[in-house]
Amino acid sequence: MGLDRTDRDDGGRRRRHQERDDLHRGQPHRRGRAQGQPAPAGFETVAPVATGGTIYPGLIELHNHLSYNILPLWRVPQLYGNRDQWQNAKSYKTSVTGPMSAIALADDGSLLPALVRYVEAKCLVAGTTTSQGITLSNWSGTIHKYYKGALRAAEIGSPPDLPRAHSKIPDIDADDWAKFDNELKSSACFLLHLSEGIDAKAHSHFLALRNGSGDWAIEPSLAGIHCTALDATDFGTMAHHEAKVVWSPLSNLLLYGKTTDVAAARAAGLTIALGSDWSPSGSKNLLGELKAAKVVSAHFNLGFSDYDIVSMATRNPATILKWDAKLGTIAQGKFADLLVVKGVTGDPYGHLIKSREQDVVLVVIGGRPHYGTKSVMQKAGGSGEAIKIGSSARVIDFTSPDQDPGIENITLAEATNRLTAALGNLGTLQPHSLAMSAAIAGGTVTRTRWRLALDEQFGNNVQLRPRLVYNGIRTGPDLLASAAAAPEPLHPIKLDGLTVAGDPAFLDTLTSESNLPPGIATAIAAFY
Repeated sequence: MGLDRTDRDDGGRRRRHQERDDLHRGQPHRRGRAQGQPAPAGFETVAPVATGGTIYPGLIELHNHLSYNILPLWRVPQLYGNRDQWQNAKSYKTSVTGPMSAIALADDGSLLPALVRYVEAKCLVAGTTTSQGITLSNWSGTIHKYYKGALRAAEIGSPPDLPRAHSKIPDIDADDWAKFDNELKSSACFLLHLSEGIDAKAHSHFLALRNGSGDWAIEPSLAGIHCTALDATDFGTMAHHEAKVVWSPLSNLLLYGKTTDVAAARAAGLTIALGSDWSPSGSKNLLGELKAAKVVSAHFNLGFSDYDIVSMATRNPATILKWDAKLGTIAQGKFADLLVVKGVTGDPYGHLIKSREQDVVLVVIGGRPHYGTKSVMQKAGGSGEAIKIGSSARVIDFTSPDQDPGIENITLAEATNRLTAALGNLGTLQPHSLAMSAAIAGGTVTRTRWRLALDEQFGNNVQLRPRLVYNGIRTGPDLLASAAAAPEPLHPIKLDGLTVAGDPAFLDTLTSESNLPPGIATAIAAFY
């Protein structure tokens, strides 16, 4: 699709496309096109709509475990050296894995529709138009697919214009260097957790990519998520093989007190994208992670400009996905995934970073308006469910032409009610989830339809990261040990707020996190 419906109907056409051209060139735009000024080439016949805002490409996120985004920020109890350590912490099990297992496995069919609706809304209200997919499974665990809703999913794409990315490796390939290397060679993009942590064990995940002959299982398709254990030499190796990096600064600092050496990654020539990771240990959305990246860059003197940071959520991820011919920037002939935020003054990149959820005026995916103020949604031909963001009225529309037909279509209000009740009743759900887990393991489950396939839980036969051998030791999680651990009793928890504006507990928890370097949480909170 070239020109979208919004383009054809839109009243702000002339000014908007002036802004598009400015942003595409990387030049700040302070005012709209003056009255009477000719429209850019190709848009002469388009009727303009005054949005009152600045228009950006829709935000593209290359690292998010969306299913977990119903959970509030976890108060991280200590510093960790690698990913495997915090996954076995008692409070992590009672705050993250236990509740998610209860929601996924004690589901009577009402919770999966509620969860996909709620987490998709969290993306849309903050201007994210592409994120990572939500993995679903049949109850026996033998068939998997990605949920298809209003949001674009990197793993679904829209071939041939938007090739599918991969983010999980079959078990048998994750353990075998040659098979893993072939997976990389046959993929357009592979989003994989790589060397998450700061200790030698985390670093061994990267070193294991080199086989006994000295060959590296690193291809241009590899986008390493986190890479917090890597140094300048490692990033040089990745750059030599044209790999990429996905950065999640807030999550890194919350868990490890340090983040990726993205200055070294940039110096090596690597393309860097941004991801908020998930709500238990990260920003509430990608708009929030832009703020975290700006604060972290300033705190550690990394030298990233506002343009650099916004590029990490727009043009860079589009390039990594090989979607840049159609998304990531605004230009004639590209798909109309757009974000409009209130205000037209100041540097446009700094303006986006400073914007809050209540400043989002319109979100368009594929030319279809999915979220925005009532007046702008109406002008753009959209409609939907009325919601509140802080004290501001908004309209949200989840409908999509190729929406997953196997998932009940409910309102956001109903989704919120169902999830609130379930998370407040975890103690009752837990025995049912344990019984279902045993039935799945024993091959006796008879339920039909779909369930959540949570990352690194339930033995889903796929891995988020390679499990290759280094110095005779297999890297990666010990899933058998985790599965054998006795479950911790669950207690009620609150549904994570849809936005920072509607969730004062988020900033309270953030500013009390003990692993964050002094000043980071306060600087992030100052944006709100």
